[in-house]
Amino acid sequence: METGIEDIEGLVCDLNIADDAPQDCGQEPLRSTCSHPVSLQNAIHMLIQSTKTITSQAQSVKSLADDANSSGNLPITEVCSLREGIKKLRNITFNLQTTIDALNEATERSVIIRLRSLGSQSATIVYKILSHFDKQIKDIVRQVLNNTSDREVLWKVAEECYNQVTSPSGNLNADDYFVPLEEACPEWPYDPDFESEEYYEHENRLDVDEDYAAAFQEQTEHRSEARRRDRQSWPEFWIRVLNNSPAGPTLFYPPASFDTQSLNFDAVPQYLFRTFDEASSGRNDESVIASLASITGSHESSRTDILTLERHKAAGLLHMHLNKSCFTGEASDNLMSWTSSLLFAIQYAFWRLRFGPCRRSDIKICAVDTKNFPQGQFAQDIWLLKAYHATARRLGDPMRRFFDFRLENEDFYNGEYLSQGAVNHTDRSCVVSLEHLIQAGLFELYPEFRDASGSEKWTRRVLELRQNWSAEQGTTDREIQLALGVGSSCFTRFEPSDIASILLTFKNRKCPRLNPTNQFNKQRPKWADKPDEVRRYWIATEAVNSYNRLPHAWINYKTLREIFD
Repeated sequence: METGIEDIEGLVCDLNIADDAPQDCGQEPLRSTCSHPVSLQNAIHMLIQSTKTITSQAQSVKSLADDANSSGNLPITEVCSLREGIKKLRNITFNLQTTIDALNEATERSVIIRLRSLGSQSATIVYKILSHFDKQIKDIVRQVLNNTSDREVLWKVAEECYNQVTSPSGNLNADDYFVPLEEACPEWPYDPDFESEEYYEHENRLDVDEDYAAAFQEQTEHRSEARRRDRQSWPEFWIRVLNNSPAGPTLFYPPASFDTQSLNFDAVPQYLFRTFDEASSGRNDESVIASLASITGSHESSRTDILTLERHKAAGLLHMHLNKSCFTGEASDNLMSWTSSLLFAIQYAFWRLRFGPCRRSDIKICAVDTKNFPQGQFAQDIWLLKAYHATARRLGDPMRRFFDFRLENEDFYNGEYLSQGAVNHTDRSCVVSLEHLIQAGLFELYPEFRDASGSEKWTRRVLELRQNWSAEQGTTDREIQLALGVGSSCFTRFEPSDIASILLTFKNRKCPRLNPTNQFNKQRPKWADKPDEVRRYWIATEAVNSYNRLPHAWINYKTLREIFD
């Protein structure tokens, strides 16, 4: 057995894993040049097979050791002999653990090198930051490898790294690298703590020499811009890695030239919904929501962020998607639609049931918790429409007329959000059929959905329901019980109280804490402005949180009863 372990150690050492960074910024990161992948696999397989026998023998030895421990009657000569055997076993165990550590290091390092290659050409600063965060990245790789299948390793590691990069408190936040460097550098161009003649001369010239002051201001701005680019190169690197990772997400990430004043990817509601059936465009199932382009198009077209395209092309693609038929789609369409309004999603399901070839059990609603997705996975359609509105006007009708209508008619705003390419939602979502919703009590909670004539319309029916439910009304005990029942039965991955609050706020219910003039309205995020039911849900959630200060798991019928009068 010792010889087998040593053989594996040698094979691992021969993997020739590349160094942390290339010699220059233009050099492609080196990949593993392992010449023995099959031999290594075979050696590990043989070792595993041999350890099965050894494990059985070890159990027998342990049983004998337990008996000896009970009797405590081993001769001294046998004790000394056993100690020698124990030392040999300890050495074998140490060698085996060393081999396991080497294999772990090799696999983790190989993943990191592959990720670096997916980041394509990167600035030198990126490799320095990668080296700085080497331990943290390896920890993420190790965690993902322990819980992920082969095909998903790269994009899941990249996604988690990107999450840690973009989070202010993330383990890979650029501040951890740049702030100590900036604090260690003396103030430019002269350190005021050292009162040199050059410092005073510089300060004096700034006051009396306009050309000198202007040149100094320009240099200062250039230095500031260079620092900004250095910082920005870090998240941009992970965006490239994600976009190049097989089966990974395509995120909305505007280039530096893009006007991002109104863009806030943090301003996304916690829950988004998508209604689909077999006739829906793209791929829609229990694990993936993917655009037509990601299925039928080229890899490049499906992994290209719409924000990086020429404005006229991006505006055209946006118009094509938002104005397409509900039962067909274009092969070049890389967008998929979601909504923050469960009311809108449910009514759409009934409309599709009436006009499509499906049964209730075939029509599904996918609900995702956006907190579990990377920043930029979803973008509000209104923001995109505003971003390309000027372009649409230049291009003229019918695009101009469509953009104007969507931006000027707030009554028909239904909280739409868009995703690009493929959204892998396994373990981050609930998928429920229309039939299951009905069986769980939807019709009893809202009999209006039972009205057959209501399914003849979609957006206008939603508008009718909003108007009918706009008058303030009370809430019965039965309604709260039904809402909690639907939440716990149909959306098992989420807190029942969350879904219950979403359902109950379809109507304008009596509740002092939902008063439009209260403090919550003053601080609500943009996404909660409209539709009405989404705004009411957000206020209700804030009311529950402020009222109880309890974990979600403790928010139950009693809490909702006290919130909804």
